[in-house]
Amino acid sequence: MSQLSSKKYLYLWLLATLTVLLYLIMAVPSAHWSSNISAALPGSSSAWQQQLVQQNNSSRHVSLLLSGTSLAELQQAARQLQQQPITHLHWLKPGAAFEQLQTLYQQHQALLVSPEHLTLLRSGHYQPLVNAAWQRLYSPSPLLTNALQQDPLLLTQQRVEQQNNSKGLLLRPAWFELTQQGQPAVLLYASLDIDPFERNNAQVVAEALEQQLLQLQQQWPRLNIDRSGVLFHAVVAAENASFEMQFYGGISLTAILLLIWFSFANWRPLVLALTTLSCASAFGLAAVLLIFEQPHVLGLVFATTLIGIAIDYSFHGMLAANKGSKAFKRMLPSLLLGLITTLLGYLALIFLPFPILNQVAVFMCVGLSVAFLTVKMVFEHWLPPASMTVNPYLLRFCARLSQGYCRTSPKWVLTSLVITLILVSSGLLVQMQFSDDVRLFNQSPAELLQQEQQVRHAGGQNWDSRFIVLLGDSTEQLLQHEHALQPLLHTWQQQGKLGNWQATVQRVPPLQLQLEVQQLLQQAYQSESIQDYLQQLQLKPPAIITNRLTPESFPADFMQQIQPLNSQFASIILLSKVALTSSDLALLTTYPQAYWLDPIADTNASVKKLRYQLSIWLALALALAVVILFWRRGSHAASAIMLMLLLAISSALLLSLQLQQQLNIFNLIAALLVLALALDYGIFFTAKLQHKDVVQAVLLSATTSCLAFGLLAFSKTPAIASFGLTVFLGVALACVLSPLLSVLAVKESKIHAAL
Repeated sequence: MSQLSSKKYLYLWLLATLTVLLYLIMAVPSAHWSSNISAALPGSSSAWQQQLVQQNNSSRHVSLLLSGTSLAELQQAARQLQQQPITHLHWLKPGAAFEQLQTLYQQHQALLVSPEHLTLLRSGHYQPLVNAAWQRLYSPSPLLTNALQQDPLLLTQQRVEQQNNSKGLLLRPAWFELTQQGQPAVLLYASLDIDPFERNNAQVVAEALEQQLLQLQQQWPRLNIDRSGVLFHAVVAAENASFEMQFYGGISLTAILLLIWFSFANWRPLVLALTTLSCASAFGLAAVLLIFEQPHVLGLVFATTLIGIAIDYSFHGMLAANKGSKAFKRMLPSLLLGLITTLLGYLALIFLPFPILNQVAVFMCVGLSVAFLTVKMVFEHWLPPASMTVNPYLLRFCARLSQGYCRTSPKWVLTSLVITLILVSSGLLVQMQFSDDVRLFNQSPAELLQQEQQVRHAGGQNWDSRFIVLLGDSTEQLLQHEHALQPLLHTWQQQGKLGNWQATVQRVPPLQLQLEVQQLLQQAYQSESIQDYLQQLQLKPPAIITNRLTPESFPADFMQQIQPLNSQFASIILLSKVALTSSDLALLTTYPQAYWLDPIADTNASVKKLRYQLSIWLALALALAVVILFWRRGSHAASAIMLMLLLAISSALLLSLQLQQQLNIFNLIAALLVLALALDYGIFFTAKLQHKDVVQAVLLSATTSCLAFGLLAFSKTPAIASFGLTVFLGVALACVLSPLLSVLAVKESKIHAAL
């Protein structure tokens, strides 16, 4: 009856595995993987701020700066590039956009004036306005249609030209031209209709664009192309993550299989190990795809660490099954207890507001549970007793290692561990320094960052990541709020605390201001200086204008700084060269619905808060594990395991601190994993199993874990490197320390009896 029941469960396991594989075949090709590290991290605590950042379309902009050859060749290269269509990429036509803007302004002349001209109108100083108008008339540049008849002082004309000449760019129909260090350059802009962090489509667009750029550089070898845009950074990040997942995972798996072959020289252990890892990975990936709409590629890189943990279960299962059914059944409770304690560590990550960790936690919890079930239901059937021979060199090494540990004096071990723990913990507390800067979590190549800076500088787009947000119940109210804020911005600029700013009100004034300008102009037309000016031009004073300029009059491309926000509207004021103090920012609170928004600082604060939560959970997980161990192993064993855990974790963090100069949240995540792995070792070394067999299993398990996690320390992504380094150090230390648990927790006579 028992065998029939066992086979029934085995068939159910096979059916579930086939179902998951079929699901993956259908789901993986259409899965939408994200590479956006910012979106994967916790952001601002304010919901409307998160919504505003997510609605920002600046990440869909692409800019190219062509230089290095003659202007004629640059123009030809730009023209050739724009004539080759790329799906989801649309080249912008700045000349056509400017003509559209001019047409709009010529229909609403004498409504838009510069702050300087407005001050002169309000103060009644009209002669400078007349002088500026004469100077503009002497310019060879064309005027807006009917400019003199509708706006004889050319106030709108001068304001438009002031805005468009501020970047030092020469406008052309399909691009901008400029001069850099005496050499010509061409600046092109494009937009994406896809999310650049959506890996599949972004990869296709980037590859098509890079292919075209390569062709241009082959045609003109002297041509230099600088790139700017989130697309390029996102694709590089996704490629790095994908490469590391395949490379490190592949090397780790290959090394593990070679280790298995060296240890057992038999095809059965290889098949069992591959089966365990494949099933665990398949179920884990299926769970992630089912639960998360857009999984993150970094989550998969972290999830490759499943190899290092799941293979532990395989080693314990193979060694026990090889000794027969009774030995296998004696091993299972310890394996189950190890699984439970590991799941406790990962379950905490599910409830933290950190999407990457949520995905890793789901993957690992499901994967490890399936790994345990695979060992429990498959190994006895596929690995008959005594069918596997362990490498004699490995057996002798483990036996000698076990004897060496067991001959150690318990008092000496306890004293040494306690003193070492005090010294390590003290050093860690004194030197401990954390960095919560999210910019350290993922770094683009230096060359790409340099190109980004070059293009932004050329286009005058060096806007800061910090900005001011104004809220209002209508677009008109937003414009009023923006207009009220302009004097403060101008003051900051004069004080050298602000380089420049860009606000919607600079393009479309509020209705109240437009009415005031019309009234001021009617008064100005009656002045002697302007009357004389009008007579010389044989013009009559224009009548008051009744039509008004509104944000709805503009195409959507010109109004991207105004965003709908639930029942309100939000206006973003871009800033450059920001050097504001806390007292300066405090002045913003005196303005209606004005907010200072710093997404990076907000995210850093959220990461810091998350780090505190993770630290608390690490302590709680340790306490909970100790409680379980007290229940299942007794006070003596539980105390010994706790001592080993504290020493392994604190030593790993201290060594990581010395190597990295500072810790981050991923070192704490690694500490949580070290806790789970070290608990497994402690559980088996305090179980009623032969010491040399446990040494053999733990040595092989720790070696595979060190391979899996140690390779991650070489990752180009700082977050992954920090994680891999701490886990590698912690696992290595736990492997060295855990055999001492038998000395501390079990009487020496029992140890020798087990030998």
